Amino acid sequence: MVEKVAVTLRHQTNGKSNMNKRLKIKMVLMICLMAVTANAQRVLTLDECHRLALENNKKLKVAETEVDKARYEMYSSYANYLPKVEATGTYMHNNKSLQLLSDENLATLGSIGTMTQAQIDAYREELLQVYQSDPAAVIAWTLLQNDPTVNKLVTDLMSLNVEDALNQIGEQVGDAFKIDTKNVYAGIVSIQQPIFAGGKIYAYNQITKDLKELAESKLEMQEQETVVTTDKAYWQIVSIANKLKLAENYTETLRSLSNDMDKLVAEGVATTSDQLSVKVKLNEAETSLLKAQNGLALSKMLLCQICGLPLDSNIMLADENLDDVLVTNTHPFYSESDVEAHRPELKCLSIANDIYAKKVWVTRADYLPTIGAFGNYTVSNPSCFNGFQNEFGGMWNFGVMAKIPIFHWGEGYNKTRMAKAEAKIQQYNYEDSKEMIMLQVRQCEKQLGEANARLKLTQEKLNDADENLRMATAGFREGVVESSVIDLAQTAWLQAHSDYIDAKIDCIMAGVNLRKAAGVSLK
Repeated sequence: MVEKVAVTLRHQTNGKSNMNKRLKIKMVLMICLMAVTANAQRVLTLDECHRLALENNKKLKVAETEVDKARYEMYSSYANYLPKVEATGTYMHNNKSLQLLSDENLATLGSIGTMTQAQIDAYREELLQVYQSDPAAVIAWTLLQNDPTVNKLVTDLMSLNVEDALNQIGEQVGDAFKIDTKNVYAGIVSIQQPIFAGGKIYAYNQITKDLKELAESKLEMQEQETVVTTDKAYWQIVSIANKLKLAENYTETLRSLSNDMDKLVAEGVATTSDQLSVKVKLNEAETSLLKAQNGLALSKMLLCQICGLPLDSNIMLADENLDDVLVTNTHPFYSESDVEAHRPELKCLSIANDIYAKKVWVTRADYLPTIGAFGNYTVSNPSCFNGFQNEFGGMWNFGVMAKIPIFHWGEGYNKTRMAKAEAKIQQYNYEDSKEMIMLQVRQCEKQLGEANARLKLTQEKLNDADENLRMATAGFREGVVESSVIDLAQTAWLQAHSDYIDAKIDCIMAGVNLRKAAGVSLK
């Protein structure tokens, strides 16, 4: 846009001096720059400031996260009603395996064939000695040898050798009493279902619901605080902006008066003292004007910070012209029930009362019987159900468990009484806070009435000050009024306009404070 204007101007100034060309181009560029800057200015209404502040306030985001946290805790509390299923697995490597028999017993089992064979051999040797020494036995032995069956049995008995077979069997039995536990695997799946817990589960579930409502009430409190902070910053800017306009008008009036005074001094109508007095007031007005400009810039930075905008944002408020601000001359009345139903602080205290009352249930439940059901499935390797073989084997079981407190030396009774005392203390705090909040509401109502009355008086004073200044200025220019009179008139005019601005802002903020005190939504 700037380049287009510069090119157009360059064609239009063809044939003129280079100096005029550069001057005109510079003027046009400055005008375009001012236009671009004006277009970049952002106009904010009070509602838009509320929206931006609520979207960007960090404390408000923390409060919203607290609400989410309380909601998740409430959801998790429902799980206490449902059965809990857990699985546990383990692996263990041992340096040695289990051995159910001692080394002596194992050695005995391993040599059981040798010992048995020795006994057989001894018996056989004894039998041969008997047959050889007893004639009757020899005759019998001779007769038995004629029987093939008996002869075979005797031959087998005499040649019997069980040493290796029994030793092998003994070693196998000894190995059976050795359990391979170098690598052990075990696992269990269990399920637990509470049946009766003295009312603790229900009470805890209700407490989590109250905590969620408490977090929501705190969020509402933070929202109201954010809105009130935004209102204060907004109307502070409106006040400073209008006082800045007032200072500009006052400074311009003093400049005009200073010029008139110079002419009067030159004509000999006014004295040099009057001239210096006006110049001193002009210097003071210019200093106040500079302070007002800096104060307006800083106040806008504060509002930008509250609204989450860059501090160097070029903003202008829709209500910077104070004449357009509508102030409703109303006197709302809020009953105690209205305040109790809407004030977030009282909601928080009321919820805290409920929480402390339910804590009594929780404390009492610790000393009441509890009943629960359980079921388990256990698996292990080596298996305990088939001779400790290296294989997986398992079993399941179920049952009911009851825990009944019998005697705790009055611990449960005293803790319950302590919880009741805490609940009573919280109730007293609630009643005291309610009284103080109602007093605050009534004070805000009085302050609103005073602000409305003050606004009416300052408006009347403003009209009188305007008329007084007009007459004093006209008289001074006609030479019938001294400079001291117009100084007083200007001072009174400045004070009247300043008081009117303060009264209008105070009336607006008094209404905001009353609604906040009563818990009425400010958004």
